[in-house]
Amino acid sequence: MKKAVAEYFDSAWGGVANKLVSGFLVIIIFTSSICLVLTTEPSIEEKYGYYLWLFEAFSSFVFMVEYLLRVWSCPEETNEDSCWKVRFRYIFSFMGMVDLLSFLPFVLLVMGWSQTPQLMLLQLLRLLKLTRYSVAFDLLADVLKDEAESLLVSVMLMFIILIFASVGIFIFEHDVQPDAFGSIPKAMWWAIVTLTTVGYGDVTPITVQGKIFATFITVAGVGLVSLPAGIIASGFTEQLRLRREKFELEVEQMLETDGTLTEEEMGQLEQDRQRLGISKDNAELIISQVAQRERRKRPSSEEV
Repeated sequence: MKKAVAEYFDSAWGGVANKLVSGFLVIIIFTSSICLVLTTEPSIEEKYGYYLWLFEAFSSFVFMVEYLLRVWSCPEETNEDSCWKVRFRYIFSFMGMVDLLSFLPFVLLVMGWSQTPQLMLLQLLRLLKLTRYSVAFDLLADVLKDEAESLLVSVMLMFIILIFASVGIFIFEHDVQPDAFGSIPKAMWWAIVTLTTVGYGDVTPITVQGKIFATFITVAGVGLVSLPAGIIASGFTEQLRLRREKFELEVEQMLETDGTLTEEEMGQLEQDRQRLGISKDNAELIISQVAQRERRKRPSSEEV
């Protein structure tokens, strides 16, 4: 029973029951979040507030049951002997805390707490549960992990330029605009808006020196903003290549024995395809290419 429950929540399993449970939870997450947002509109709250509250109660109950079942069944996902160690690891993990916060705010409301924007923000953290049901989020997490050092360097460079821009505009503008540029911390607002190329226009330099300096900072900002985006884009390309190579290696290992894929092996490859985020067309192409290579190798090996 415990193993079956664990499989229902395991996105890598890919069974029919798993897909139904995942689809149901995704719908509940989206719908409950939309309902929470709608409660901030007075006209909607006045007319449909009771029904929105009922749906929030239902959603929180579903999330609470899901959380308790995950705590109960999570030891089945590993081979460790200590069940409670696995349970505590899940409870204090990031996703464990997200699962807890998906229903805990409503429990606090039932206990008499008043609804506040901060409490609603905690409720909306349930949207992070969606990362569990998409391979794209796993891919993004791997990219950020692999490119962490490069991203850290780009963030440090942006911070250095931010300080430089704040000090420079402070020097040129603090005498003529003391309200906007009277201190370096105040000047940081202009520097952030300019470096990110947002350009609200609420504070702008008026001196000739300040305008010339702002021109260079704006040009530098274009390159700085695109730097992390380029790192992440190249990381996505590299991660996709590695995943395709891993899938190709698995196909080769299955074909090297007799050159054919059994029904069980095809089922295993389908699970691996979903786990690695490879499309069906790409998977079929990889299997076809590997099979052709194995067929070309086999006659030469038989002759030997």
